[in-house]
Amino acid sequence: MVEFPPVGGKRPRVFLKTEKEAKDEIAAYKKKVRKAGEWWTRLSESMQMSIQVVVSEIMEAGETVGAVWEGYKKKEKEKAAIKTPVSYQDCVAEWKRRKLGAGADEKYVLQAGVDLMKFGDGKEKRMIHEFEMKELQSWIAAQRIKKPGADFGKPWGLSTRRTWTSLFHSLWDCAIAIKAATENIVDSLEPIEQPSRIKRIYTIEQEKRLLAGGLENKSAQKHLITEVLGLFCCMRPDEISSEKPKRRKLPEEKWFGWKDIDLKNGQITVNTDVAKEDDERVITLQPVAIKWLELCKELECPLPPVGEFRLRGAICTMIGMTREEGIRDGFRKTCATHLLGILKNEFDTGKEMGHSAQELIKSYALLKTPHAQSLEHWMLSPEVIEVYRKSREWKKVLRDAATSASASATTPVPSANETAKTEN
Repeated sequence: MVEFPPVGGKRPRVFLKTEKEAKDEIAAYKKKVRKAGEWWTRLSESMQMSIQVVVSEIMEAGETVGAVWEGYKKKEKEKAAIKTPVSYQDCVAEWKRRKLGAGADEKYVLQAGVDLMKFGDGKEKRMIHEFEMKELQSWIAAQRIKKPGADFGKPWGLSTRRTWTSLFHSLWDCAIAIKAATENIVDSLEPIEQPSRIKRIYTIEQEKRLLAGGLENKSAQKHLITEVLGLFCCMRPDEISSEKPKRRKLPEEKWFGWKDIDLKNGQITVNTDVAKEDDERVITLQPVAIKWLELCKELECPLPPVGEFRLRGAICTMIGMTREEGIRDGFRKTCATHLLGILKNEFDTGKEMGHSAQELIKSYALLKTPHAQSLEHWMLSPEVIEVYRKSREWKKVLRDAATSASASATTPVPSANETAKTEN
């Protein structure tokens, strides 16, 4: 009989036929001890197999036993540090409460709350400190563009991912502030650089087409005031449509309207209730701007404008302007660029726009626009556009756009389901 050291509180005994076999068994045991150590040798075979399986899974995951153990200790330390465990959905609710209390836009906060809960779908009651960076990383990587179009089904672009990671970072900052988490998991994600925007403005030809389109019929004329205030007065779209006072549910007398446009003295007042970032200012109107505003008043263009999005789309279709040709806030950017071209002073130009000189240089300095082009912009009077509308060039624009629209209408557009099937 050979009696081995205890394993699990019991001493294993082996019975053999001869003393030689017993001595061989002892020699084999000592060899195992020299090779693997006494601790490992004294483990039962089932325990050894269990350890091998777990270690294999850790290595396949690209981790080490030491890293897993350190992670475990870190989690235990976090649990001890967290005094008030908070669920994901409760943390989102607290984030919304804090943002609204700090004066954030109500519409933005409500939509952001909906977006945050998309990640927490099905995990609403899970404690926020239990979420790991890899979960968030995998979720973001799995997201696809759902807006119908050429990019439908493609992964989120850099700009979208950057916006969402910023939102999640803000949520985890809130969790840390209320002692519901000890670290911001977004800090462990690879930071996404701010995508550089290509600075563009409308060409003189595009401006003529847009202004001519705004005069083509009574429906389009309702959008003309937006074009004029943007192209010749450097006003923001949100200021023209009074988005800020509407969100704050201010009375209509606080909205931007014809009462704020002084054609006699050539000025527009943008008050603090309307201006972005509360930058109240008085815009000095160029002569061509006064002519266009007089025409808009004669045509009874409404302020705030009505049906801007629909009318803009109809005008673009009428003049054959594609979505790729469109420029975000393009009217204001075009005006600012040409205003800088004639004032030749960043401070005065920035004051007209509600910008600092530094911001103006940062946003528009790369636009190397010839002085002659800026002069041509400020000569696009209603009379010049009326002459253009009678030209063969304009008739060709309308004819080509109508042909293109007709061809698009006869081409069957796949449904969202068909598009999804194709992507799959």
